[in-house]
Amino acid sequence: MKTIMRITRVLAALGFAAFILTASGCLVVSGSSTYESGVKITPTTLERIVVGQTTEAWVIATLGEPTERNEVEGQPNVQIFKYEHTTHESSGGAVLFIFADAKNKSHKSVVYIEITDSVVSDYWTEQ
Repeated sequence: MKTIMRITRVLAALGFAAFILTASGCLVVSGSSTYESGVKITPTTLERIVVGQTTEAWVIATLGEPTERNEVEGQPNVQIFKYEHTTHESSGGAVLFIFADAKNKSHKSVVYIEITDSVVSDYWTEQ
C-alpha cells in the first residue's frame, strides 16, 4: 500500500510540475516589414539636374513618368512634375498572454521639377 501511495504522490508531483512549466512558458513572436511605393530620387540624382540645361526628355528617361504632371494655368509651356516616394515600416512583437506591441512608421518625400519649354527651370524637395 505504501508503494502505491508513493507512486501516486510521485505521479501527482510530476503532473503538477509539468503543468507549472507549461503554464509559465513564454512564447515570443516578432516580425517586421518594409514597403516602398513611388519613385525614390536620391540626392546624387538631383545633383545631375542642371537648371536651364536638363531636358524634360532626360528627366523622364532617368526618373520615369512623374506621379503627377500639372500644367500651370496662365503660363504657357510650364509644367510641374511631382515625384512622390513613401516608405512604410511596420514591426511588432508579442509575449504570449502578457504583452503585445506594434509600431508603424511612414516617411514621405516629394520632389517637384518645374519644366518650361521642355527644359528644367527649377526643382525642389519636401520631406
